[in-house]
Amino acid sequence: MLTPEHIKEVLKDNCINLRFHARGGQGGITASNLCVEAFDGYGACQPLFGAERMGSPTESYVRLSTNEDLVRNNEQVYGPQFVCVLDPSLLGEIAVDAGMPKGGWLIVNTTMDQVSLQEVVGRKDLNVATIDATNIAMDVLGRNITNTIILGALIRVSHLFSIENLSNAIMARFKGAIAGKNIVAIKQAYDDTCVYDIGVDVDFTVDSKVPWQQVSLGLPGYTELDMAGVWYKDETVISVGSDQVNTGSWGEWDVIWSGQKADGGKCTDCAQCWYICPDLAILTEEGEDGLQHMTGIDQFHCKSCLNCISVCPVDAISKKLKQGPAACAVPEDN
Repeated sequence: MLTPEHIKEVLKDNCINLRFHARGGQGGITASNLCVEAFDGYGACQPLFGAERMGSPTESYVRLSTNEDLVRNNEQVYGPQFVCVLDPSLLGEIAVDAGMPKGGWLIVNTTMDQVSLQEVVGRKDLNVATIDATNIAMDVLGRNITNTIILGALIRVSHLFSIENLSNAIMARFKGAIAGKNIVAIKQAYDDTCVYDIGVDVDFTVDSKVPWQQVSLGLPGYTELDMAGVWYKDETVISVGSDQVNTGSWGEWDVIWSGQKADGGKCTDCAQCWYICPDLAILTEEGEDGLQHMTGIDQFHCKSCLNCISVCPVDAISKKLKQGPAACAVPEDN
């Protein structure tokens, strides 16, 4: 287990690297900024994302050291000793452990137990810390922004900076009640973080940058992709939306349709949800009367923006948080 004294010695002659995986709108880039602002030394941070939209995967990088020369680098972090994952759905889409050395710390917002998480990632040589950041965010902040909460878990295992220093950075960046709520959230995260130490300390002197690789042959050609733009909808071409982009994994809510009024539900087919949905996730079928009738929600594409809930005049659409109770305890061997 890392100690404050060990980290202090490491930082004199080494650079500690961090990587944050998040979704657009969850504050991953702000988390990297706060790391530098809370750290008592030199730091640099930078983001990596393309045409970001709410819910799309993002990355941000942090370098920390008490040696000023060691953070003078503008390339992305290839070998992070600490990786923070702000959204558990990213585990199935992104190789969050890429470049991590043996004994590195993987810190994840999830309700999975630590052994199950190691199996999902496919690495048993990593130390793991888990925190149910989504539910803390919903309870304390009122929305699914998990960036400051994941930093509370980071403090618990890394000792890179203190809760007090992070609180000061938060008060400098945010104001009033927002700052106060975030400070409450990080303190709760620090206490609630589940730590699974495999007994292996990371070697901070090893450069674990992955080698450059060429794109392999055999990638899909244009004939195997959608015959139009990603969000194009024409039932004669593709049934709905796009089968190439699973935006349904982007949101924290399951959106639930109650059913047609004639079948015991509440829906009156006003079509307001259909018009406002940005992802073509409202499913309809042509009825015997020649009109389109709502039949459900396309969960593969619904990113839970909740626009449909806000416009529905009869409360025919509801929501349920995807992330359930946390499993902190490591499962016992059978």
